[in-house]
Amino acid sequence: MQKSEFEDLKKNPQFMLDLGQKEEAAVKAKDVVSMYEVLDTAVMLDLPAERLNRIYTEILQTVFDTLAQKLTEEKFFDLSDKKDLYTLRGIYEHGIERYSENDFKGAKEIFLIIHHTAADETLSRAMMPHIAAAASRLPLDDFIDELVDVDNPNDSETYGFFLTNFKPSVEGFMKEKEQLLGEALKELETLKK
Repeated sequence: MQKSEFEDLKKNPQFMLDLGQKEEAAVKAKDVVSMYEVLDTAVMLDLPAERLNRIYTEILQTVFDTLAQKLTEEKFFDLSDKKDLYTLRGIYEHGIERYSENDFKGAKEIFLIIHHTAADETLSRAMMPHIAAAASRLPLDDFIDELVDVDNPNDSETYGFFLTNFKPSVEGFMKEKEQLLGEALKELETLKK
């Protein structure tokens, strides 16, 4: 879509009313997939930050409620289930947000949670460099510049929300951070007991 088409949609009262109703229904139903559809549309329309933050806050509350329920029931997230996929997207985005704010401990813990709760080897394995980087206090920009293969993103429907493709340099990094990674993984084992 062209920028002018987004502007036309913003000026269309029926479209904006429908978007507001969809948002209200999604929040009421705690439907994370629909909330993300509204948020993604709101971002494309460049709606006010307050509205984006309100939707994102609802998403975070929903995904962490779902996470608590999964942990209580000792169940894993199934990426073939759209609700689980979007729940992990929300958890991951929050982890990246923490990481971007240099909350290395918080980011590491979130990546550990994803590593242990995703019933998907690709995503679980992709969290290992995230965990090692956050545990070693490597800034997010450096993590992306040095380790993430940004020229080859995994833009599949399943993995498009996550950084899963890495440069060959990740192997040396992981070997170098092996002890730190082991300590981080033990932290989670301690929490399980």
